[in-house]
Amino acid sequence: MTRVVLLHGVGSSGAAMRPLAEALGVVDAHVPDGPQPFDMGPGRQWFSVNGITEENRPARIAAALPDFRAMIESFGDPAETILIGFSQGAIMTLHAVAAGLPAKAVFALSGRLAGPVPTRTGWPPMTLLHGTTDPVIPAAFAQSTARWLSEAGAAPDLRLFDGLGHGVDDRGLELMRSALILQT
Repeated sequence: MTRVVLLHGVGSSGAAMRPLAEALGVVDAHVPDGPQPFDMGPGRQWFSVNGITEENRPARIAAALPDFRAMIESFGDPAETILIGFSQGAIMTLHAVAAGLPAKAVFALSGRLAGPVPTRTGWPPMTLLHGTTDPVIPAAFAQSTARWLSEAGAAPDLRLFDGLGHGVDDRGLELMRSALILQT
């Protein structure tokens, strides 16, 4: 049975992903909270962004991956799981799958990789949705992510949405709805 797991951004919560699940028509979605309290305000986080740099980002993500993977696996077979991550949730999803976590499909919304990832086989379908005016994670990072995934053997589908900032709009929702119908 296919399951859907939606993963929130930094400073947010699983409950904040429930409206997205409903908009996508996913009734029985898993919407977990990040494991740590957000260290810069209310909400939760998958890893700290306090003092983050391009140099220390990979280590922070790597340190968070074992618990992230265990959490995804706790819902059932990851190979039967569609992962939808937003921002930091997308970052964790992309890195977990790049590190070998199986998934039925991946939707990375306003996310990125921290750098190139190793080549592997068995990549799931991956859709990257990103706004061209995202002030939090500029679209150039999504373009680099798509290139790094391609170089690692994946076939990412990068969709850039003109005028969209750090979020999801009706264009992305429609694309995801269509893709989810094909995946379930």
